[in-house]
Amino acid sequence: MAYKFNFLIQEQAENIAFNWHYDGEYSFYDMEADEEDLAEFLNPQKRGTSKYAVTVRNELVGFLSVIKISDKTCDIGLGMRPDLTGKGGGTGFIRECMDFIQSEFRPEKII
Repeated sequence: MAYKFNFLIQEQAENIAFNWHYDGEYSFYDMEADEEDLAEFLNPQKRGTSKYAVTVRNELVGFLSVIKISDKTCDIGLGMRPDLTGKGGGTGFIRECMDFIQSEFRPEKII
């Protein structure tokens, strides 16, 4: 699959925050589950250039958060649209995210 990575815009952040809901024990990953994370995710200044929309053919399929801790280390977080989970696409999604991080930031360590 050809994933594209672009800075997350407000409309995408709001879509993820208010419309992406995970079932059962995975509801922990809903943005609304943590008020502090939600506030940061929705605030363009706090979000800055650390959050990326992951799209396929202009369709939002996930997001990636990359915080450069040092020249050698990046801390990441990510999410896949709930209706796409559990269908075997996670490994490819993570692999593409890791490739993007390597090409953009060139860290020695990703945590």
